[in-house]
Amino acid sequence: MSLSAVQDAILFETHLPATDETKSVRVRRGVYTLRQGAGYYMIRIRIPAGIITPDQLRAVAQMSRETEWPAGVHLTTRQGMEIAGVAGARVIEFLGRLDDAGLTTLLTGGNAVRGVVCCPLAGVAQDEIFDVTPYAIAVDDHFRNHPELTRLPRKIKIAFESCPHDHVRTLATDIGLTAVRRDGKDGFRMVIAGGLGATPKVAQLLEEFLPVDELFPRIEAILRVFNRHGNRENRARARLKWLISEWGMEKFREAVKAETVEAGRALPRTSPIGSQKAIALKSALIPEKHAEAYTRWIEANVVNQHQTEQVTVLLRVPGGDLLPSQIEAVAEAAEIFADGIRTSIEQNLVLRNISRENLPALYEFLRPHGLALCCAAEITDVTRCVGAAACLSAITSSHSAAEKIAETLQGDLGRDPILKNLRIRVSGCHNSCSHHHAADIGLFGISKKINGRAVPHYALLFGGQSTGGQAGTRLIDIPAARVAGAVARTLELYRSERTGQENFASFVERTGDIRLKGELQAYTVAPTPEEEPEFYRDINAELDFKVESRRGECAY
Repeated sequence: MSLSAVQDAILFETHLPATDETKSVRVRRGVYTLRQGAGYYMIRIRIPAGIITPDQLRAVAQMSRETEWPAGVHLTTRQGMEIAGVAGARVIEFLGRLDDAGLTTLLTGGNAVRGVVCCPLAGVAQDEIFDVTPYAIAVDDHFRNHPELTRLPRKIKIAFESCPHDHVRTLATDIGLTAVRRDGKDGFRMVIAGGLGATPKVAQLLEEFLPVDELFPRIEAILRVFNRHGNRENRARARLKWLISEWGMEKFREAVKAETVEAGRALPRTSPIGSQKAIALKSALIPEKHAEAYTRWIEANVVNQHQTEQVTVLLRVPGGDLLPSQIEAVAEAAEIFADGIRTSIEQNLVLRNISRENLPALYEFLRPHGLALCCAAEITDVTRCVGAAACLSAITSSHSAAEKIAETLQGDLGRDPILKNLRIRVSGCHNSCSHHHAADIGLFGISKKINGRAVPHYALLFGGQSTGGQAGTRLIDIPAARVAGAVARTLELYRSERTGQENFASFVERTGDIRLKGELQAYTVAPTPEEEPEFYRDINAELDFKVESRRGECAY
């Protein structure tokens, strides 16, 4: 995975078709083929625990500016970043510049431990048990550079949570670790074998309380057992969740217990990160014409910290896309107003340790850059993958669908207190890169034949939990051109017919599939191509739809 090896792989692919070997070399350094444009690539950046500095942001912004990719930089649901549109001749240069900035792309693809995610409020949350950040960083560093465990049967995802509320979906990950304290000792509640994708599984409990000094040995034991016994013949059944399904938890627990003694030798330790100091500035006045928007922003995007008079601000990033100028504005805002930036799995950015008195000035700074948008992590903040704009596997343009849905909800529905805390997530295929199973309403792109023509559709899933504790159930397939209306109708039905404080999942279960399908059936009625040609196109597309997806490269 040296840069020279990546360069050799790209030079080979410039003249001949890519092979499994060249793909493996590239992908393990985070370099992926773009769907459009032969000879151009996407580079995925690993951001352990979501921590990134202003100077690193500027480095990413400059590279994105040079690619001239229209959407800019994409924030992933694993706290990473992606730079698309990199010419093959410049890939090695970009990787070198990222290394110089202290950023890595190592093992953002391939069968290894992927970037370790961490609660973006760890260290500042009012209700956190303890700050899990140093453990997340140390685990990422150790297993990213492990001499034996970087060619596993399939990828492993790890998530650390500081708070009682799960911000990182530990129940939908291979190894989920939540801070707990017992008899004055810090430790973790460990769950394993969760996952989304085509067949979602809820993680199962392995340890109710794992002392912090046993963390590294236990993770290493899990990985060693998986490395030895995971399915290397069938990629579709290679994830840890399938090994647990075949063995059962007790057999796996015994194997891990037997492995732990050997795994516990000379493993790294780390000390907690110190508190960050907020910057104090003079307050500013909000112009009257912006007062209402400012109030909504404060209510939705500002989170109190356990540090007195300091707050965290969530920066909503629609579609997870940031233009270079916006990234540079975030870097400047962080230097002026905050002390700490993190990415989140909700495809947003988090500014931490801000003096409360500086909020008006921060808002006025962010507003001209389109960064003072209300309602982060609420219903109008629709999560989506990159979709057909870049991904090889995507069938539909998830960006366009997410944008259309968010636009449809901007009025009454988006502001309704009954609905505002629901979540919608859109993927361009079944792979769940947007975590569509972990949503009140999840959507993924498919293609169906109508009147002899391929028509983009979305499968609608209802009743999932944002924590990943329950996967949404597929109910109906809706043409892309009608999907925003179908989502709005579903929400209207829930708002008008729910009983008491009934949540959305309970409403879906009580109402039943037959009734819900009946309410949405009208959205599936197809016109002829002559009557409505846009029905046969993806949202906002100028040409008729055709399926161009093929196998992605994440497994190489």
